[in-house]
Amino acid sequence: MEGFLVSNYRDMQKELYEFAVPHLQSGRLALDETVVDGFEHIVDAFLGMLRGENTGKIIVRDRTQTRP
Repeated sequence: MEGFLVSNYRDMQKELYEFAVPHLQSGRLALDETVVDGFEHIVDAFLGMLRGENTGKIIVRDRTQTRP
């Protein structure tokens, strides 16, 4: 397995955006993420992340915010 640093490829950022943004907007490219609702669950979300219970990024969403 080999990793990389995004900062080593900043010269390709525009090309990535031109490719990825339309695909993300259309739904052809999906983000892997686990969403936990409510800041009262932030500790559980953190511990779950450490245990590998999440898919992709883990996001703790404030339930008091309304969506447009």
